[in-house]
Amino acid sequence: MDRSWLKAWMVAALIAATLAAGYEGFLRTRSYVPTVQDDADLWSIQYDRVQADPRAVALLGASRIQYAIDPVLLSEQLGGRTVAMLAVNGHYPLAALEALADDEHFAGLVIVGVDGRGLAKRHWDMQKPWFAHYRDRWSRARWIHREMATWLQEQFVFLRSPFALANLARRFLAGIGLPFNDYVVLRGDRVGFLDYRRTDIAAIKSRRIADLETYYRENPPPDPAIWLRDLDEVSGWVRRIQARGGRVVFFREPVADEHLAIDEANYPRALYWDAYARVAPAAMIDFRDEPAFAVFVLPDSSHIDGVDVARFTGALAQVLARHRLVSGTGRPSGAPTR
Repeated sequence: MDRSWLKAWMVAALIAATLAAGYEGFLRTRSYVPTVQDDADLWSIQYDRVQADPRAVALLGASRIQYAIDPVLLSEQLGGRTVAMLAVNGHYPLAALEALADDEHFAGLVIVGVDGRGLAKRHWDMQKPWFAHYRDRWSRARWIHREMATWLQEQFVFLRSPFALANLARRFLAGIGLPFNDYVVLRGDRVGFLDYRRTDIAAIKSRRIADLETYYRENPPPDPAIWLRDLDEVSGWVRRIQARGGRVVFFREPVADEHLAIDEANYPRALYWDAYARVAPAAMIDFRDEPAFAVFVLPDSSHIDGVDVARFTGALAQVLARHRLVSGTGRPSGAPTR
């Protein structure tokens, strides 16, 4: 039997493997590390977990939740409850709260990471595209593909889309070189760990403050009375969840320094957060009222370092238990899994 075709395929596979190993080595020598690439399919896997367990703990928010709470450790703290990471970097979470209110089967705990700005009505729809993706595109085939991609991305740098040869060719032709070496390492369950040793903290912080000032200049806050009146609708969502036996907590996550000062100048706590806390059917937790959060350093004024994720998760569990929102003990956690 002529086996020349088999030899040809073996040689081709060996060449491909050698080139892939060389490319991976090239990227590793430039300090790139494997990390999972977040997308709507990865999010949908987490939403599947909420759909499968009506008593799940749903983590809603943006980057401050996604890069601060470890779902595995929080589940351990809460006696094994399902914990699903539904936070979306850069997108406020009110659409997710509304979707859970519309789900007649959901009766779990919703932890909503949000501030006064995020509660403003102009931001309510920011996460709707993720739910549209789940409704219209999510399938078993996409689940299989995403699970395979997640495993591979955990092993190899070059399998993320920024490092595709076509993308690199476009970058080099444009004269912009290799992709930005992101300093967040994302795990398959969508929790991220920020490694500030791998970036210019001063530059990141400066850029964040400049963006915040620009945002408020272009988007002045609504009148406090209008802001509060709009939240009557949000309170209705909360009541629907709680009528089914669920609980909702709005959590104002830690920020510091100039970031906190700018937020307060635009959304003073007394006129916004505290005003809603007096009438909200949900629990309202502000980090400034909880000593457990005072120990955390925020290098960029808005996020904790990845090495503190386990401690922050434990602190949150303790606060939730103290407010009688969960039955777990909130035992201290060890080092984070990275």
